[in-house]
Amino acid sequence: MRSSSLWRRALGAVVLFCGSAVSALAANHHPVVLVHGFAGFGPTEMLGYKYWGGLTNLESQLQSRYSDQLVRTAVVGPFSSNWDRAVELFYQIKGGCVDYGMLHANDAGHLRKPEDTYHNGRTCYPGLYRDWDANHPVHLVSHSMGGQTARMLVQMLAANGAPANPGLFPYSVNASWVKSVTTIATPNDGTTLAYRIVDWVPVVQQLVTGIAGVANATGANKIYDFKMDQWRIGPQTSSETFSQYMNRVMGSPLWSSGIKDLSPYDLSPAGAMAENDWVKDQPNVYYFSWSTNSSYTGLLTGWSYPNLDTNLLIGAFAGPGFMGNYYHDSRPFPPVSDSSWFPSDAVVNTVAQKAPTWAMNGAGQVYARPVTVRDISRGGTPQAGAWNWKGLMGGYDHFDIIGWTLFFDSVGWYKAHVDQLRSL
Repeated sequence: MRSSSLWRRALGAVVLFCGSAVSALAANHHPVVLVHGFAGFGPTEMLGYKYWGGLTNLESQLQSRYSDQLVRTAVVGPFSSNWDRAVELFYQIKGGCVDYGMLHANDAGHLRKPEDTYHNGRTCYPGLYRDWDANHPVHLVSHSMGGQTARMLVQMLAANGAPANPGLFPYSVNASWVKSVTTIATPNDGTTLAYRIVDWVPVVQQLVTGIAGVANATGANKIYDFKMDQWRIGPQTSSETFSQYMNRVMGSPLWSSGIKDLSPYDLSPAGAMAENDWVKDQPNVYYFSWSTNSSYTGLLTGWSYPNLDTNLLIGAFAGPGFMGNYYHDSRPFPPVSDSSWFPSDAVVNTVAQKAPTWAMNGAGQVYARPVTVRDISRGGTPQAGAWNWKGLMGGYDHFDIIGWTLFFDSVGWYKAHVDQLRSL
């Protein structure tokens, strides 16, 4: 099992490296902004262990390769909704203090402008790229939930928050502010893991403490920032240990409130399909996607089981009891065979990653979303307005694909893709 997986990874790295070596001269030098997913963290957290690259600093590696192009990492709420994350992403790139919009904040029941309450500068940003506008667009390269966030930001720019919150941004925005969106292992149609997990509190605790253990940060005082200021959940104080801080956050009634303005709902098939109803594919934006799978099908059961080298923090999620044999119930789900959703990368069902193909309207009706999917896994010219699928990364789990493994040349892989973005 493991030798086969390693062979696939080595072969993939060689192909991608060769593709990078023959890339054409850059047609654009638009900045690349990396957008993390669920439970993600910033470069200064986890004692320097990187979300993008693990023991390798992917951002700095890419920046050293492309001296004529800005490469930056965004840090948004790890457990916030895609709306809140997309607004935070906007202000992180452009600069300014976060404003979630009056209509949205009132509907969600959280602060509209956290800075007006705290006056601590935590939700105000100098701007990763202050020149950002339609004439100076960016490429958004995203992992996991970050792909949903990036797509939503493009839609927000296209209509300036309408219809949910017209006039959201204080600029004359449009979809041309973004040149491309790349989604890697993204639950574009949701993940059934969100339906299998009844209580997210222990899962969040396990992920955060587990990642901290990988980063050897268990004994450190400040390890992780939950970034939930809009919910009046403040950051770790100087008098709190990290354990006390985590217990305070996890002890909030917010987690059991049933509020939909949080990541667990947006990650579910219901939440993802509801977003897919109003988040459209913009005709002048290039959409790219990669799928990952770290499971195999049992000969007797037909269920999916985790590959032996799947990360231990998430390995069980690929098997029976979680996504490996999920059968739909009364909750919203695409009208397809349940077994087609069994394979996964231990966090997201593989079938849900290619493109946003299903949607659900306000009346709760699920329908096939109009979308153009082009398979360019073996080459081909990307098309704006379409989903350009780069292929399946078989044998890669949800963390492998961002470099949390010694058996994958993540730097070469991402460089090859940036080369393609530069050619658009």
